Amino acid sequence: MITVAVILQNSVCGLFGFLGARVFLSIPLCVAVAMFEREVPAAIFGAFTGALWDVSSGVDGFNTIVLMLLCAVCSLLISHLMRNNLVTALVLGVGSITAYEVIYIATRFWGAGNPVRQIFSFYLPSLVFTAVFIPVCYYLVKYIYESHRIAE
Repeated sequence: MITVAVILQNSVCGLFGFLGARVFLSIPLCVAVAMFEREVPAAIFGAFTGALWDVSSGVDGFNTIVLMLLCAVCSLLISHLMRNNLVTALVLGVGSITAYEVIYIATRFWGAGNPVRQIFSFYLPSLVFTAVFIPVCYYLVKYIYESHRIAE
């Protein structure tokens, strides 16, 4: 499932792109999985997804570190502070996408001029388009998790 998401988001034809913005399918899928897992498995899943994203996009390990941290934080929040439902998935998903984009902009555009044009033409539309897929990812992961849960 995650391999398909990484391939679709990094496809050359821009299958899930609109008006120059892209949909980052890996982030809502990682957040959804982290909401149903404990901290360490969620962090490992985030690192694996980030590594796949790095391999397919040619980035230097940035996605591995950021997705690992985002998944660990989401899992910790669900385990100790929040309930696992769609509203929480939307809050954590939008927060994770925003955190990813802010960290990316801060590390990639540091000292390279003013990134305001890119923020409004690419990153904000990408945030909105990716947020549309959060409920789909959440209910897909929830269905898979509940169908494979071992009866206690």
